[in-house]
Amino acid sequence: MTTKWAARASTLLLALSLSTVYGMSAQAEAWPGTKASIGGAIAARIIAVKCSGPLTPAEIGELDTYIDERQTAFMSESEANQRFGVSVFPQLARDYNKSYSSPDACNSSARDMAKDMLKRVRDAQAELKKQAELKK
Repeated sequence: MTTKWAARASTLLLALSLSTVYGMSAQAEAWPGTKASIGGAIAARIIAVKCSGPLTPAEIGELDTYIDERQTAFMSESEANQRFGVSVFPQLARDYNKSYSSPDACNSSARDMAKDMLKRVRDAQAELKKQAELKK
């Protein structure tokens, strides 16, 4: 029963996050909210790779580092998070990869969204570093 619930919850969350991105892609250059997210970073990375040019290889590396660190932290919190992460994060990457495989999807809004998420990731990483230094 728990596995079915986790699968349903992850499917619902995936649908909600994708509908938010698809629904806003034509109208805004920024992600919803103000914080960096794992899903947003995954999407920004896919956009940066598929759309050739909004981010440099070093900036894509920053997204990769953030994704890896945040996924690891999230998935190590609980078994439920681990099951969720194993199923949802790869699905997000596949869906964004499919969405941005079309040259039509690589418009200025998509490029601006990738840049916006990179800024958020940098801000989040700076905050995490600051918090780590305060703990010392």
